[in-house]
Amino acid sequence: MIVKERSIPARIFSLEVLSERLLISHPKVPLIQQDLIKVSAGFKGEKAVSYYLDFLPPNDAFIFHSPRLPSGKHYFQIDYLILTQRYALILECKNFFGTLFFDQSFNQLIRTANDKEEGFQDPISQAKWHQQQLRQWLYKHDIQMPIEFFVVISNPSTILKTNPQNQYALKKVIHGHSLLEKIEEVNQRYKKEHLDMKGVRKLNKQLLKSHTPESFNALDRYGIRPEEIVTGVRCPNCGHLPMMRTKRTWLCPKCGAKDRQAHVKALQDYFYLMGPSITNKQFRDFVHLESVHAAQKLLKAMDLPFSGDKKGRIYFKRE
Repeated sequence: MIVKERSIPARIFSLEVLSERLLISHPKVPLIQQDLIKVSAGFKGEKAVSYYLDFLPPNDAFIFHSPRLPSGKHYFQIDYLILTQRYALILECKNFFGTLFFDQSFNQLIRTANDKEEGFQDPISQAKWHQQQLRQWLYKHDIQMPIEFFVVISNPSTILKTNPQNQYALKKVIHGHSLLEKIEEVNQRYKKEHLDMKGVRKLNKQLLKSHTPESFNALDRYGIRPEEIVTGVRCPNCGHLPMMRTKRTWLCPKCGAKDRQAHVKALQDYFYLMGPSITNKQFRDFVHLESVHAAQKLLKAMDLPFSGDKKGRIYFKRE
């Protein structure tokens, strides 16, 4: 049973918007696009793994996608957490291609692809750390139960290698198509129930309550000033910036397309880059609109949460 649904990370939307609203000649664009590819690939890998999780018994396995839980002053985020009455299972998902070598001597992952060798953080060490953090989190909520983990490689064509002595990699690193078989092995190993169904439901609620979405400020992350952002309403037909406001609609001067709702996407872009609130003036500046009254009508029509009145009104991003 899926308790916390899979959703596209806000970081992906922020990076997409940022790369679209910088001049193509901006020096940070290649780095932003590279990071977007990495984050998108990771989410694609998690999505591929979710296919196998759909086959788990709904009344026995409770699935959380990407819970982000507090740990002192920091947070830890798990790709997938599977909770049962007998144990908890962490899935660390990776979407690599090529050949992967799990190096036990230096606790690193070495990927060889296209005649190029690269080093990455060891996902086994990462999963162990999450295991330790989750154990401490459960202990704070008066729960002690076994916690297992697997590193799941979602790409079936990826070749996995390690030393014969690296028992952790041999036991814990698997392809996605082996996941259900490995979970069944865990089921056979743990028979004792540590929680009744009431306790499981209580823990489910506590996990959802403790989940804290990541706050990602793309401009701060890449050191980009607000004035470097290209403003305006983008044409949904040809992508031209900016469209012009005319006769209660938006007109593209390049392709002639008209769209009455094109400003909605522009406002979403603003929220992803500039923050979760906007004033009438900020809206006018961003979409290139002169009329205070027209801006007020557009903002009101979107039925956004707000505070204040008249010139002091502030509109907020809908959660």
